[in-house]
Amino acid sequence: MTIATAGSMLTTVLLLQPGAPPAAPDLAAKIDAYMQPFLEGQNFTGAVLVSRGNKVLFSKAYGMANWELGVANTPRSRFHLASLTKMFTAAAILLLEERGKLSTSDPVSRFLPDYPNGNRIRLEHLLTHTAGVPNAKFSRGEDRMSYSTAELVAKFKDAPLEFEPGARTRYSNANYNLLAHIVETVSGQKYGAFLKANVFDPLGMTSTVNDDDPATLIPDRAYGTVPAGLADMANAPYVDWSTKTGSGSLVSTTEDVARFVHAELEGALLRPASLAKIREEHPGFPYGWSHSERFGRKQLAVGGRSPGFISDVEYYLDDKTVVVVLTNSYASMGQDPVVGDIGAILYGQPIERGRIAFVKPKPGALAAFVGRYKMPADYFAPDTTLTLKDLGDYLEARWERGEISVVYPVGPDEFMDRNIWARVRFQRDAAGRVTGFVYHVLRDFTATRLPE
Repeated sequence: MTIATAGSMLTTVLLLQPGAPPAAPDLAAKIDAYMQPFLEGQNFTGAVLVSRGNKVLFSKAYGMANWELGVANTPRSRFHLASLTKMFTAAAILLLEERGKLSTSDPVSRFLPDYPNGNRIRLEHLLTHTAGVPNAKFSRGEDRMSYSTAELVAKFKDAPLEFEPGARTRYSNANYNLLAHIVETVSGQKYGAFLKANVFDPLGMTSTVNDDDPATLIPDRAYGTVPAGLADMANAPYVDWSTKTGSGSLVSTTEDVARFVHAELEGALLRPASLAKIREEHPGFPYGWSHSERFGRKQLAVGGRSPGFISDVEYYLDDKTVVVVLTNSYASMGQDPVVGDIGAILYGQPIERGRIAFVKPKPGALAAFVGRYKMPADYFAPDTTLTLKDLGDYLEARWERGEISVVYPVGPDEFMDRNIWARVRFQRDAAGRVTGFVYHVLRDFTATRLPE
């Protein structure tokens, strides 16, 4: 077995300095107070960092890095970044373009002559999720095996395109698996080695590694979990992270992620022409980022979700402020509402958290909600059905694809799905009969009750 150790710092482009924000000296107290209700129900485990320019305004870890061994998270804890990996992959492609090794307008066939439809798919299509390349499909147990990037690309290369490249936008991890393979083909280095030599070491990111070998020990790694019951945790299902190379395979800390974001978006890593491509607005997540506005401020943001881990970054362009939230829980509160609410606290805006504390129901009160429901066509799993069962103090949701989650009451007709961290607001007709519910996870989805 090998051990991944921190590499030596070659050139530090960005040195984050601890310090309190001049405009909000009580920021730490406010964030701690905000986080407390999550901690009381063991609903948040991870780390949070806020930085402006080269100054750390807030950095703290919560919960456990390893529940079985009783090891707490610290600011040094390393978390799987999930789709935050994509912004690093995009940066690798842009660095190779700056060195004349490729162009984002090149067809895939220039580097992989036998790739089906490679003459129609350009690198910019992959970078902007407009290529029409479908995700890799893994049969039972295949995601527990180790893959080279060539083997990973072989999982989806022969599948038909979902649409003509450039015609529309559809998020696909396979786009970035293919980009990682191209990085290796062009550079002659493995994906992780290229990033280490050209991004991690030059930026002083000594805690960031590519997890492509399950035999490698990664010090300070947090272990992924899923919520269990009303307040317990369970281990997340095992996955070999080489199945996500380029799209979700990196491991890092909040400080290293902030270091990269500042360097990439403030011109310390890429040339102006490359940075202009990242800042050009497109639908979806071009170059690993989405474009939006919050609190009247322009923002670049990215989130990630992989078994046992949720990650999120929000970068406010006007004052070069970064909020990083990394968690080792599969519940989505890190993305919604935590990262946005921390931004709200930072800028003196109202928070959106709402009630999250368990409220013990009266005997028999949950019977009205028991039944089958259908999610809408625009839900993440379109038209999926679920069955709600009364377990006394809470509801159990059994989804048609086998997932089971705890839905506990926080108020009249208002519940939390603890496993997904979705707010559930039941709806009633004029006679008081439950007719469906609004399911909020990132946005609202309305489910309808099915006839019994």
